Amino acid sequence: METAKGIGVENEQVRTSRQKKWILLGVLVLLFISVMLSIAVIEVKKSKSKPLVLIKPTEKIFTKTKTVSGRVVQSHAETIYLNVTKGSIQEIFVKEGETVTKGQKLFSYEGSTVAAELGQAEVNKNLAETSVTQMKEQITSLEQDIREAESTTTTDTTDTTDTTDTTDTTNTIDAVDTANIATKAITIQSIQAELNKVKAELRAAELKVEKYTLQAEKLKSELETLTVISYTAGVISNLNQNVGQGFRAKENQQLAIMQIASNDPFQIEGKLTEAEKAKITSGQSITVTSNVVANKKWKGKISEVSDYPTYKTNANKNKDIQQETNPYYSFKASLDSQKGLYPGYNTMLDVVVQSKQLLAVPETSIMGFGKSTYVYVQKKGKIQKQKVETGQKGGKWVAILKGLKEEDKIEENPSWIVRLGTSLFD
Repeated sequence: METAKGIGVENEQVRTSRQKKWILLGVLVLLFISVMLSIAVIEVKKSKSKPLVLIKPTEKIFTKTKTVSGRVVQSHAETIYLNVTKGSIQEIFVKEGETVTKGQKLFSYEGSTVAAELGQAEVNKNLAETSVTQMKEQITSLEQDIREAESTTTTDTTDTTDTTDTTDTTNTIDAVDTANIATKAITIQSIQAELNKVKAELRAAELKVEKYTLQAEKLKSELETLTVISYTAGVISNLNQNVGQGFRAKENQQLAIMQIASNDPFQIEGKLTEAEKAKITSGQSITVTSNVVANKKWKGKISEVSDYPTYKTNANKNKDIQQETNPYYSFKASLDSQKGLYPGYNTMLDVVVQSKQLLAVPETSIMGFGKSTYVYVQKKGKIQKQKVETGQKGGKWVAILKGLKEEDKIEENPSWIVRLGTSLFD
């Protein structure tokens, strides 16, 4: 009997516990329904008090981007190599990190032999020019002597002709004049011969002047090449510390003495996979970010994409298995502004691979989730529910692919509780 009573008590306790649970669950359900009803009432009140704002869809540009990585580099760097044929280094004029301008002296080779040869050529040229000057003066003098001799002969002949009175006197005078004329002719001939000789010597002297002039110019050019200048403005980098005064490179040795990193605007260089190259071409706009500089973006464009791949071998510890090679393509990008960026910075590039103008509405106008998206549209003066197909988002705007036209009017910011069929008066 006592056992039966104990079992009855336990069963009663179990029933009581279950009843409490059901009561608690019922209270919770009622509370939930109450809260939902309160929210619904509030939304209804809001929807009644809230002014209805109708807007038209608008055209917006939506872009698709592809993100790739890159590194900031100088636009180009000039590497200066030693020239074995020019001899030993005489002096280096620049230092590591120094900014140089185009045409500035960088270093020079020892040029004492060339300088001596140039000095001798200049002396020879001056001597030849002096000879030319003297010969020209001599030619002028000889030409003057010839003119005077010719003038005297003509005058004497004229005077003798005018004073003839008798036949005997005339014969005597004629004989004298003939002798004088002959003498003058010989004199003129002699002067002319000397003149011709001097003119020939002048031509030879002028050729010497030209020869020594060309020789001096050649040596000057050679001497100038012994001083190496910069052909670009930039910053000296990688200055070879093993090269100094008196250093001479060995034969057939290609040895760099320094580099000049250009001051031209920075570029971004990187590599593309086959899939990325298929979408990225020169001219596409980019937005650049860097982890080094937070909350800052730079604009630019892709300037060059190589058509020729470079192959990268996959790491494989097993040497017996043939390793695969993956092709990649180098690219370059230019920047509209480089403030805050420096060579060596790693960057991420959002490349605009597609840009379309689509019909769009504010995100607040879209109701529902996933494929069941809709808007509230005005049709025949009443609010109606219109199913739409949405595309990508851009800021606060959502692209509409299907379901709306430009002339449609939709509710800008509808409530969850909308009285469909409500009449509107424009």
